[in-house]
Amino acid sequence: MSEKLVTKLSKRKCFTLSENDTLKTASEKLQKHNIGGLPVLSTQDNSIIGIVSERDLARYIFNNEFKNDLPVTKIMSKNLITCNLNTSITELMEIISDNKIRHIPIMEEKKLLGMVSIGDVVNYIIDQYKEENQHL
Repeated sequence: MSEKLVTKLSKRKCFTLSENDTLKTASEKLQKHNIGGLPVLSTQDNSIIGIVSERDLARYIFNNEFKNDLPVTKIMSKNLITCNLNTSITELMEIISDNKIRHIPIMEEKKLLGMVSIGDVVNYIIDQYKEENQHL
């Protein structure tokens, strides 16, 4: 595995939401693509302005305030914690653990390149372990 995980993930398709999308659209995309989080992009300049995760939806439903037509901007996480193409696997694990988050946008010069999930990190570590121990 010579290629860095973040570089590899920046090359796969990244599904997103627009700030005008609704909770219904968010839940449909999460389900359809079997993912746990979606970056929300500004309609003005396509910059990332937040993330909507399964956890955000669950919190909102729990509060009995769920409305299908509500804009995703009402529930998205706005305090973005990001990584870049130089972020190591160790740094990713620290970011995930320290901030108790499951999804990290990959950014380079304010441009969204992709997403890293906690599952991506765990799978990478498992694959690395298998590679190192296949002779045992």
